[in-house]
Amino acid sequence: MQQLQQRTPGAGRTRAPRTPPAERRELLLVAAERLLEEGGSDALRMDALARAGGVTRPVVYEHFGGRDALVVALLERHAERVRTHVAAAVATSTSFEDELRAATRAYLEVARRHGPAMRALVSASHLSPTIEAVRRSNWDAAVEHWSDRYRERAGLSRRDAEALVTAHVAALAALAGSCIEGRIGIARATDLHVTATLAALDSLSIRRVGHP
Repeated sequence: MQQLQQRTPGAGRTRAPRTPPAERRELLLVAAERLLEEGGSDALRMDALARAGGVTRPVVYEHFGGRDALVVALLERHAERVRTHVAAAVATSTSFEDELRAATRAYLEVARRHGPAMRALVSASHLSPTIEAVRRSNWDAAVEHWSDRYRERAGLSRRDAEALVTAHVAALAALAGSCIEGRIGIARATDLHVTATLAALDSLSIRRVGHP
């Protein structure tokens, strides 16, 4: 008598490999940026992200906890992207002007490539204190770095250097917006920022020498 082979329920089925948490999180952040680009900050909702990422809402909340945490993750991701690109660009700089030009161009390149999403994010009103703190921290880090470089270049006081850098960073952000909108090219925007910065620093340096 031939024995019948017992089959385990579900035997022979091949399950799709589960996406690692870090990879899933990155895919969700990519989907979140796409939502921002297409619909602005109002489109960045947890349910919309779940649909865009092909997951359930609990999965989205598992990675980010809530919308504020998602926005913070997007801001930090963008800031790291800028830092990485700028660091690579200035690695071979041999002078202040070389560093300024390389850093400016690198920043504008990232802005044009990823700017629509980030612009929609940072221009949103009524952001929570947590989000504002992260945004301010990123801004302050840039001001602190370039304030030190301005002081080395022109011998400015810390207060004057910080004030001038703050104005220049705001101007650079405006140029980045023009690049994103296609109203000016990266090369021209870089030249404008570098020329204006060097002129201001050289003028202040000359005045300082003439009036110790």
